Formats: sequence, C-alpha cells, structure tokens
Amino acid sequence: MAPMSAWTVDWFSSGIVFPGWAEYGDAPFLWRGPATYDPLLVYQPRTWLLREGWKQAGTISCHEVPAAKR
Repeated sequence: MAPMSAWTVDWFSSGIVFPGWAEYGDAPFLWRGPATYDPLLVYQPRTWLLREGWKQAGTISCHEVPAAKR
C-alpha cells in the first residue's frame, strides 16, 4: 500500500465518490482505496444545481485548485 501522502484524493472526504472528475473518463471508478478503507455514506444532492447544473461548466480535475485559471 502506498503512503497516504502519495494518494491522489483524500480518502476521508466525500470527493472520492464524486462522479464528475475529469480523470474518470469512461471508467466507472478511478481510485481504489486501501484495504482498510471503509467508504463514507454520501447522500445524493436534491437540488438541480448540485445534481446537474454544475455540469454546464464541464468536468473538474482533481489537480485543480480554487481560483486557478482554466
């Protein structure tokens, strides 16, 4: 198992189950957790903006940072 500093995403956040990452491509799931990982319970969004509206801006890369130019 790789050290936590080498992981691409924070395994203790809900970002691991976010379906809009650009890195997913056509894959159903991109990141595999460590053997001891127990996925978090994540509820689906109720509002249109959180469910569909954000997609109008395109996918999001896991390497993007807030306020960075696209």
